[in-house]
Amino acid sequence: MQAAAAIASSLTAGLKPGDILGVIRERTRPIIGGDYWALARLDREGRSWELTTARVQSDAGPESGGRLPLDHPLLAPVLEFPGVPFFGQRIASPGASRRVRPFPGEASFHTLLPLMTRGRLAGALVLGHSMDGSLQQSDRDFLRLVADQAALALENTHLRQQVELERQLKRLMVTDDLTGLYNQRDLFEHLPVEMERANRSGSACSLCLFDLDRFKEYNDTHGHLAGDRLLRTVGAVVSRTIRARTDRAFRYGGDEFVLLLPHTSRAEAQVLVDRLRRALSQALAGAVGFSAGIAEYSPGMESREFIEAADRLMYRAKRKGGNRLEPGSAQRRRSA
Repeated sequence: MQAAAAIASSLTAGLKPGDILGVIRERTRPIIGGDYWALARLDREGRSWELTTARVQSDAGPESGGRLPLDHPLLAPVLEFPGVPFFGQRIASPGASRRVRPFPGEASFHTLLPLMTRGRLAGALVLGHSMDGSLQQSDRDFLRLVADQAALALENTHLRQQVELERQLKRLMVTDDLTGLYNQRDLFEHLPVEMERANRSGSACSLCLFDLDRFKEYNDTHGHLAGDRLLRTVGAVVSRTIRARTDRAFRYGGDEFVLLLPHTSRAEAQVLVDRLRRALSQALAGAVGFSAGIAEYSPGMESREFIEAADRLMYRAKRKGGNRLEPGSAQRRRSA
């Protein structure tokens, strides 16, 4: 029971199959011994088993055994009788040891422990050993506990992978492929939230809209691939210049970008954007210019009004020759 509890505490969420098998091997070795452990995960879509093996009496870590066909002779009973453990299964004939490869060793007996998650077969634990098939009842009970913990660890790993996959998919939906910044769709989701927060608390919120002067000329001269590389550089510089925990940067379209700056006054935004302008000028070696407008939120503004205010200021900067920052006048905010 102590060993089972130690296995349970060690099998944390997110472990890879090899790590799960390593924990099981180390915790069961003093009690059960044996020749090898194997973890076979059932891949229903691929119609195969994904195998990881580890020798019991070796200090080497678990090794991937690749994929096995679904009808592999050693694992077939687990599929035929889901949920039923097989203790001390003998090799059918003297030549059968060749048919159970790539399982390591020449074990005479195999204990098969099905791994059930939410009522479905997720895989099997295999213990290869040289003792006869009559494991004591206490050993069998212990191995059932081990199998339950392994099944739970696999399920937790699967759930964690699903959460991470969903997080990545969600990010892909709101991220611009070229620059790595957020896209226009994400802007119109987050902007009302920050405006409402500023309206409710009376805090400042600023918006910067900027584009790249002479970008079309650069594209025509150097080609679209060079233009794409330049936009990727802009995305990288913006990402490392803004405040990671506070600000949010978007590719608005083409060579236009938006910075959403919560808890930031116009004057504070001007300092940040001027720092960005200098960083871009250095990174792009003056290949293009930088025209920007900064608007500060005023209570009662709509999202489009806020963006249009920054847009008007940006075009004012361009009319004045470009490559400059045009801050708007400070907006009056109600007190918190």
